[in-house]
Amino acid sequence: MGRYNKSTAIIKKQQEKTKVLEIPIEKTKTSFSKINIYILIFLFAFAFYGNTVFNDYALDDAIVITQNDYTLKGISGIKDIFSTELFTGFFKVKKDLVVGGRYRPLSLATFAIEVEIFGQNPYISHFINVCLFALIGLLLYEVLSKLLIKYNVSNKWYYNLPLITTLLFLAHPIHTEVVANIKGRDELLSLIGVLISFYYSLKYLENKKPINLIYSFIGFFAGMFSKEIGVTFIVTMPLTIWFFTDYKIVKIVKSMLPIIISTVIYFIIRGAVLGDQTAKVIPELMNDSFLNMTLSQKFATIAYTMGIYIKLLFFPHPLTYDYYPYHIPITEWTQWQAFGSLILIIILAIVAIKGLKNKNLISFGILFYAITLAPVSNILFPIGVFMNERFVFVASLGFCIILAWFVTQKLSHFIKKETSRATLIPAFLIIIFALYGFKTVTRNANWKNDFTLFTTDVKVSVNGAKSNCSAGGKLIEEGTKKGNEAVRNQYIKQAIKYLNHSLEIYPAYGDALLLMGNAWYEYNKNYDSTLIAYKNLLRLNPNHNQAYTNIDIIFKNLDSADYKIKVYKELYEINSERFETNYNLGNLFGRYKNDIPKAIYYLNRAVKIDPNKAFALKDLGVAYGFQAKYDSSIIFLKKATELDPKDAQAYINIGVSYMNLNDKEKAQKYFNKAKEIDPNVQLPF
Repeated sequence: MGRYNKSTAIIKKQQEKTKVLEIPIEKTKTSFSKINIYILIFLFAFAFYGNTVFNDYALDDAIVITQNDYTLKGISGIKDIFSTELFTGFFKVKKDLVVGGRYRPLSLATFAIEVEIFGQNPYISHFINVCLFALIGLLLYEVLSKLLIKYNVSNKWYYNLPLITTLLFLAHPIHTEVVANIKGRDELLSLIGVLISFYYSLKYLENKKPINLIYSFIGFFAGMFSKEIGVTFIVTMPLTIWFFTDYKIVKIVKSMLPIIISTVIYFIIRGAVLGDQTAKVIPELMNDSFLNMTLSQKFATIAYTMGIYIKLLFFPHPLTYDYYPYHIPITEWTQWQAFGSLILIIILAIVAIKGLKNKNLISFGILFYAITLAPVSNILFPIGVFMNERFVFVASLGFCIILAWFVTQKLSHFIKKETSRATLIPAFLIIIFALYGFKTVTRNANWKNDFTLFTTDVKVSVNGAKSNCSAGGKLIEEGTKKGNEAVRNQYIKQAIKYLNHSLEIYPAYGDALLLMGNAWYEYNKNYDSTLIAYKNLLRLNPNHNQAYTNIDIIFKNLDSADYKIKVYKELYEINSERFETNYNLGNLFGRYKNDIPKAIYYLNRAVKIDPNKAFALKDLGVAYGFQAKYDSSIIFLKKATELDPKDAQAYINIGVSYMNLNDKEKAQKYFNKAKEIDPNVQLPF
């Protein structure tokens, strides 16, 4: 028989050792069978997150689904998903955006399968996310039921620590980012894999059957392939078993071998796929929130974010997707937010350490929280952003265990009569669930789509450069849609306001500068303001293709050659090595200003930059013809025909140059060639 079957002796021994609070209650039977508990857990998950099923794609869903080339291939893209870095399918190339890169292929593979079967269907994806979250509830309950036997001193549901912990975890609003954002599937699958591994590790300790170690390996391996955060369970899993059971350390370590092996294999595969992971991340504020901070400011700000996490666990309002600079401000140790948070952290650390000897549950909750949050805390290594609600998804379980313990074990000591306890404790829980539920359901509605999310959260993250930029961009997009003419100017005017604030926060924000140019153009065709924004962007990034493309689009609607020349000369000062800038200047000087020397100067630069553009070679040949430099004209015109042998006009221009050199025979040859290509072409003679 396994250890858990010797429940009476073990519980008695553990209660003596850990001084578990005994609740002075009557032990009465409950109608909550295991199947009823399973149903309750599923109902909880869907009661709190069922409204997400009607949401669209939002936020990072574009990276992993709607704009990810590999995901959109369906099943045929799975090979690419498993053989490349997370962002490659979105950016088309590998980019060093975050330290160490990201390798989380399993969640992307599930999206690819969904696309193969259902197409791009956000409702199916949201439904699957809610189902996975419910599955987490079931697995969590099963694991906790095995671990927390000694705390179950009553059959009444409101004293059931594993159940209350699970329901609190399912209800907590801080999890909305993970469940309501389809991309959060990586967090869901990771925790599912880890809980499966945890369950079978406990089963192995019970019955010593090796098959359970295999199941543990498979679960943990799948969890790691979903998100690397599962690696923290190499520490928290044995710690948890040590805290809540009497198994010897040697046996605990043996049960952990599958997760250690699976972790090693995962990181070997990860290293083979990602290659060199020591490449420096591009120094950009949206990828490095601590950029340009002093070391003191960095750690003061980190301390402050740790305080915010704790605050959100107790009071999860307001919530936002944007914790980028500077919704979280640069913090100094002289500010109460920093030293107050540090004092709180120190107090929690002392409580955790003091409780280790007696295996105090509060100590465990704090340690579990700290260990699982550590990799995303920015203390060990930078993660690219100050904080995010999804980062505390697993860590919040430590808080939920402590809160559930307080309700199920401690609260009864303040209520003397059992009849009062039977009313007040369930009422207290119902109030918590109702408050959590209201916040969760209303927050889910904010995740309906990008427009709703961005325009809602910008009012929370008022000083977030990212939220202001995102809201501005989405307002432009919505305002310029067909059918939105009535709100067009209102939306774009508001977009300009948000984008201005984004640039006040972060003047070098390329995305905001690009969108600002777009906004001024769409608002009132203010070309000067539009081009100022684009030029400021190009000063930051002289090779920003979209800015040049937008300028070319604007110039198609402008007739003023002088204005175009003025702008292109400014662009030339920014980046003199760009083909389009040199070509356009050459074309404008030659065609509209009849300044052939300048035309030849810029066209020569253009063809040196890119010698494979037939139209530029042809224009340069024509310009030399206007200067009566017919030999040079012929050289460049022939190069043009080599690249584009179907251009009849180029052959005519060669013929004209030969005529001017009094070589009528060659001239006629090229005129005839032009007629072969286009019988309707007009000959000059």
